[in-house]
Amino acid sequence: MFRDVAQRVSRNLCLGMMLIPVSFAISELLIGCGAGASWMGPNDSAVTHFAYTNSPLVATFVPASRSILDAYFGMTIHRLVANPTSSTAAVPFPAFPIHTFRLWDVVNWATLEPADGQYNWTTMDDTIASAERNGVRDFIFTLGYVPPWASKNPADPCGSTGAAGTCDAPDMRAFDDFLTQLVRRYCGVVQYYETWNEPNLTDFWNGTDAQLLSIARDLYQIAKDPANCGCTNGVCAPGGGVNANKVLLPSVNRINEPNLSWLDSYLFLAAAGGTYPYADVASFHGYGYTQPEDIVQGVAQLKKTLARHGLSSLEIWDTEASWGTTTVNDQEQEASWLMRFHVVQAVSGVSRLVWYAYDNCAWGTLWGPACGDSSDNWQGVRLPGEAYATVEGWMVGATLDHCDQYQDGLWACELQRAGGYEGWVLWDSTGASRSVRIPNKLQLTEYRDWQNNISVLPEEITVDQMPVLVEN
Repeated sequence: MFRDVAQRVSRNLCLGMMLIPVSFAISELLIGCGAGASWMGPNDSAVTHFAYTNSPLVATFVPASRSILDAYFGMTIHRLVANPTSSTAAVPFPAFPIHTFRLWDVVNWATLEPADGQYNWTTMDDTIASAERNGVRDFIFTLGYVPPWASKNPADPCGSTGAAGTCDAPDMRAFDDFLTQLVRRYCGVVQYYETWNEPNLTDFWNGTDAQLLSIARDLYQIAKDPANCGCTNGVCAPGGGVNANKVLLPSVNRINEPNLSWLDSYLFLAAAGGTYPYADVASFHGYGYTQPEDIVQGVAQLKKTLARHGLSSLEIWDTEASWGTTTVNDQEQEASWLMRFHVVQAVSGVSRLVWYAYDNCAWGTLWGPACGDSSDNWQGVRLPGEAYATVEGWMVGATLDHCDQYQDGLWACELQRAGGYEGWVLWDSTGASRSVRIPNKLQLTEYRDWQNNISVLPEEITVDQMPVLVEN
């Protein structure tokens, strides 16, 4: 069923790093580069395909950067510390490592400065301290939710999520003062600043693009000013040396045509066809995908928009994503979705993925009960939380060489490690179950299931929606 062959793919690039086959399932979203072509990376190195022969090879995806760092796995955890106001108990830190921690929905401007010049840093201080004790090294602070006292339109309704005025443009003096206090207080601790949370939605932004651009400009200047934060020989303080802070683009809530149109217009407003000057990292939120594999096309479309504004060289981060809200608690389906989502985003060129959220009541819940009694009466880490730990262990420190996609729904993604290690992550994206014969010449000897149980690899292995790792 398999051919162990190396195929050299001729250079013929479109959409930056990829060459697109017109036969791809959602080809109407993309620009075709010729029938039967493979998606390929930025060089002509040989790709050893999985070469499953029961179905045609539809596409091969090769990431520009293939090493999977621990920073790729990020998380939002709402309640690392107890909330005395609501009598909400703290949740234990996950048993798996987290490197990147996003602070949105833990704290925001409105909660940190409830009155002009009156700051309440307790929750942010305690959350960061707890996260650092558990190995977190990178923190993302996201702008959003203007305190009503600082709002230019304090009576304006704010969608369904915030108090009146909190989604409108702020008084810029108040904004600059708050941001200066924030950057100085957390110098050397909070290094990443997300310009705004989902400004394409009126639930979070009722201002104009020009007003958002003013926020982006001031954020970039204040966050990156060495007078507010600088580091010398690992010691960071206001005025302390080299500023290492980075600013992220404002993140749309999902990649689709209307949202990319909004982003295109916003970026054009800043530079009128030149390079957008107020971001070091490109970011988006990866919601809206019933099939996790479809985000590969979304990221390709985002790259086209970024390229039009001189941002092709920026890292791309998905700073908030999950399957979203669910009405049916099928934990194994959620586990499958989560594992596949992390693999395909990595191969598409996303270098960090922040899951939302570990302990949310409804969105991407990995710990239950997140808020009171869960609908399925689950206690502790849910099955998708176990799957998170598994796929993180499979990926971190490995090289994700490429992924092969076959017409019948089989995906095969090759992982390599030092010392000659080779493994293939296999799953079926259609929900079907198929028997796959592994010939001896591939020299694979064992496999790991989605809970990381190791077994001797039989001559035939069943592959379905739950990823398995076959390895030597």
